[in-house]
Amino acid sequence: MAFRSFFIRSATQLSRNTAAARIPQFATAKCLPWRLQHTHTVGTEHPDPKLEARSLIELFPGDNLAAKSSSVLVAASMAAYLISKEIYIIDAEVFEMVCIFGAYWLWYRGGKEGVLEYFKEKKATIKNVLESARADHKAVVQERVNHISKMSDIVNVTDALFDMSKEMVVLVEQAYELQQKVALYRQVKGVLDAWVRHEVDVRERLQKQLTSTIISRVREILADEKMQREVLRESLAQLERLVSGTKPVP
Repeated sequence: MAFRSFFIRSATQLSRNTAAARIPQFATAKCLPWRLQHTHTVGTEHPDPKLEARSLIELFPGDNLAAKSSSVLVAASMAAYLISKEIYIIDAEVFEMVCIFGAYWLWYRGGKEGVLEYFKEKKATIKNVLESARADHKAVVQERVNHISKMSDIVNVTDALFDMSKEMVVLVEQAYELQQKVALYRQVKGVLDAWVRHEVDVRERLQKQLTSTIISRVREILADEKMQREVLRESLAQLERLVSGTKPVP
């Protein structure tokens, strides 16, 4: 507390030289807008003093007039106590602080509605965007549901396709077996045909050999003179029998 009092006193001594110049500037800056507003409102209309008083009363905290009065009295008492004990000293910085907070308060009171309206518009915009996105998402989901509902009999179709696939597997297996049998039959037929051709060739060769052997044997026999005489005699005998067996024509 002592350090605070020393600091405040030093600041007060340093600012005394500039307080005389700052206070008129503050008063001029503070009074100029009021004068302009007063000049502007003189020709139009005068504000109601009751409304002005009510607006000033509304600035103080509290629910009713008694609470507002008590809060003002408590604040004034605390300020008087602080000033009397030199805990808080009123100087130029206090007026500057009051001006700054007053400007902030006026800015707050004047710009609150605009800021609230801006945020309301932003909120409405975000809400509209979210609602449109939700509607689009709902439409997409509904379209997907409708598309899937068209495939409600997919289980039966899948079962039928599965049965058909099993039948196709059986048919493919049977066709493969038949192809193997046909290939085996063709191979057996080729072997049998080759065997038959071989037998025919062997038989023809044997027949040729036998024929040539018989012909050569007969030629050898006929080449013998004794055999030729016997054949000639036998032939003549047969001719005589034929001649003797025939009767003369009358």
